[in-house]
Amino acid sequence: MTTRLAGASLAQLGPDDLVDVRAVARWVACSERTIWRSGIPWVEITPRVKRFRVADVKVWIAAHVRRNGGAA
Repeated sequence: MTTRLAGASLAQLGPDDLVDVRAVARWVACSERTIWRSGIPWVEITPRVKRFRVADVKVWIAAHVRRNGGAA
């Protein structure tokens, strides 16, 4: 498991890499607050330091894909 800086793209990272909320918000094109409220699981390093596993973010994105007004 590696903690990565926010500059890498989602495709360049391994499934167990950890990223911060800014990177996830940039990938999903929404605010950091929206990410915190989204239900994506996070890893709590300390009470003030939380990171997201790339695999969890990808699973969350895949689960929220909608086609023609219905579920994927």
